[in-house]
Amino acid sequence: MQTWTEGTGEQVSTQLFQLEADAETVAAYVQALDQTRLLFDQLQQDKVGSLEQFSQIFANVLEKSTKHLGLFRSLYVLEGADSYTYRHSLNVGILCSLIARLLKWDEQQVTFMGNAGFLHDVGKMRIPKEVLLKPDKLTEEEFAIMKKHTTYGYDMIRKMEGGSEKLALCALLHHERLDGSGYPEQRKGDEIPLECQVLAIADMFDAICSDRVYKGRTSPFEAAQLLWKEACNGLLNIEVVSVFVRYIALLYVGARARLSSGEEVEIILIHQDEPMRPLVRRSGEFLDLRYERKLTIEKMIG
Repeated sequence: MQTWTEGTGEQVSTQLFQLEADAETVAAYVQALDQTRLLFDQLQQDKVGSLEQFSQIFANVLEKSTKHLGLFRSLYVLEGADSYTYRHSLNVGILCSLIARLLKWDEQQVTFMGNAGFLHDVGKMRIPKEVLLKPDKLTEEEFAIMKKHTTYGYDMIRKMEGGSEKLALCALLHHERLDGSGYPEQRKGDEIPLECQVLAIADMFDAICSDRVYKGRTSPFEAAQLLWKEACNGLLNIEVVSVFVRYIALLYVGARARLSSGEEVEIILIHQDEPMRPLVRRSGEFLDLRYERKLTIEKMIG
């Protein structure tokens, strides 16, 4: 089977250590990234490993990131697509655990969601590198190949020691949408387990906020706006999206961002009615994005 690589993680490590996040938390994240790379790369040789191996990698970074939310803010100012698949797996695991806590699920469910998020894309290890790392839009044929990562992931987790049907279903169904427009089974509404609905939201949010080989990142505020639009259009669970985007917005009070006009601002206040359009400070003056509708928060900056 063909092996592939998507960077060493050095670019990510260097950038994270230069940011203001807690040094111990960053070190835990960087270590988890290295361990994830090694374990995921083994999957290419059909060495599936055990759920415990994956859980141990993720548990440490989850504990640190929960205590120090500065890491979360730092993740979405990273430049470049270095180690994207591994980063995305860690990030989605962190987000899934966060959403489970926001929904007041018990700790067993929080742990399950963390593992589900971390493992949701393991099937991508069986996608040819020329498709997975293609810097342009995929053709219809290539997209059909890419979509197989859901079924590959399902099979891999079912074979994994300690894996479960429920965990495997999360890998299989994280691209399903409530209106039946997703894949691979075009399930609708309650046919999609709630855990998979949560995972879909975390997966989409991280993908929008991160640089990828074929697409630059946008800000968590723009990502939240897109999630809200998808929820209003009946694709995503609107109750979960509502709780999540409000919390995410509040995390960024005090952070620096770049507007669509190119101007740098500081986020001052999150509005209850429109959390995605905050009050910002620009060169000493305040600007309320609820009333400046042509402006959006394009990117977070370190």
